[in-house]
Amino acid sequence: MTRPTLVVVPVYGDLESLLRCVDGLVEHLDTGRHRVLLVNDCGPDADAIERALLERIGDRPGFRYERNDHNLGFVGTCNRAVLELDTGADAEAVLLLNSDAVPTAGFLDAMLAVLDEERTGVVTARSDNATIASIPYRLTNRGAARTETRTRAVWSEVAPLLPVSQVLPVAMGFCFLTRRELIAEHGLFDDAFAPGYGEENDYCLRIAADGWLAKIANRALVLHTGGKSFSGNRNALRAAHQRELERRYPFLPEAVAAYQRHGATATERFADALVPAGAVARLAVDLRHVEDADATARRLDAAFGDGFALEARLPSGTSAPAAWTVTTDDPNPDDLVTVSVLVDPTPAEVVAANRRALHLVVVRTPPPTVPWSSRTHRSGADAIAPLVDDAVDVVTTLDGLGDAADQVEQALLAPIADRSAALERRWAALLPLDLTAAEVASDSASDEVTRLRRELDDLRASRSFRTGQAIAKVASRLPGRR
Repeated sequence: MTRPTLVVVPVYGDLESLLRCVDGLVEHLDTGRHRVLLVNDCGPDADAIERALLERIGDRPGFRYERNDHNLGFVGTCNRAVLELDTGADAEAVLLLNSDAVPTAGFLDAMLAVLDEERTGVVTARSDNATIASIPYRLTNRGAARTETRTRAVWSEVAPLLPVSQVLPVAMGFCFLTRRELIAEHGLFDDAFAPGYGEENDYCLRIAADGWLAKIANRALVLHTGGKSFSGNRNALRAAHQRELERRYPFLPEAVAAYQRHGATATERFADALVPAGAVARLAVDLRHVEDADATARRLDAAFGDGFALEARLPSGTSAPAAWTVTTDDPNPDDLVTVSVLVDPTPAEVVAANRRALHLVVVRTPPPTVPWSSRTHRSGADAIAPLVDDAVDVVTTLDGLGDAADQVEQALLAPIADRSAALERRWAALLPLDLTAAEVASDSASDEVTRLRRELDDLRASRSFRTGQAIAKVASRLPGRR
């Protein structure tokens, strides 16, 4: 049974976005079951916005308009709307919707279906501009814009391949559905987060203490302009409220990082690559540790050069083919490529490529004559070779690169459901290796931070440091010093 829902839209400036939001609700909301409450928060051009808004909704059933006596901010307006203006028991759920959000067909039904799942307290939607809820989130074409058109195209292809819902650390506040009974029990937003930013995270984590989950409804799409319904110094406010969140919930940054590492599905991670946008596919290779990088580069160019934009990290003195992009920078793991070619990869290289590439090609060279003198053996690459070879798309030799290119081409032409399934299998097979690498890196970082802090404390306690401070103070008072 669908829960009757109160949709609250706080109104603050940006009439154009507001009218798009209202038009989306008019088109896609069943006002026979659900109601809309628009609350004017007395922002810029409040009177003009009021006139335009009342003209737009008219006497349309299911729509109600109210106005604050003075500006309350997003937190205050949401609390007033839900706790004072409309406390009716007929609305079993409450949806807080930013005025710069644009609903699409079926969005609320999809979100309510997830809210009815066991112990689900908050639900958010997929979007074009909602951080980790965005589709696509990571991009294959550097510098490309996340447009509404692109999001609609990718979401329509990818959403049917995703689970109906996923558990999030916290939900996104632009489109925030919760149960009325939870508001009655826990309250809504904490005024400590007024006028806005972070309040939805605090709510999610408060109810999580009682076992309620925050989820994303993968079948719901709500577009979001972002930043249009808020004024003031956003960055300073975000930073201050993030500090308060982390004071209350010290685990939050680690929880968000963990979700991004292994909570999200491979299909959503590589959504932008699974639904190509027409640009030439990118192929990345690291040849810095290859014995004959020049010869390997020529072989790779002959096999893949016509169908891909090749980019590489090369040892100094190596001459790459003219069309290649050569870089010395470490790759950004969120900068996706279509294919990575790995030559006798180490475990760390496999983990990095697994997170970055839609398809993995592993090239195996003949085993070295003196095993323990080789990088392959010292890194443990030979020990994990069976695991890697079973998981990746193509395993080949240098002589077989032409056939490998053909196999990759066929894989790229396969139906998206088949490519998604193969990607999820690889992701699951390599996940233990990925998680182990992340744990080792975290422990190493922790040890390093501890060591540096100890050294800094020792330095500050030293006589030379105190002497240097005293000299600096005296020098600052000398004539001519500023």
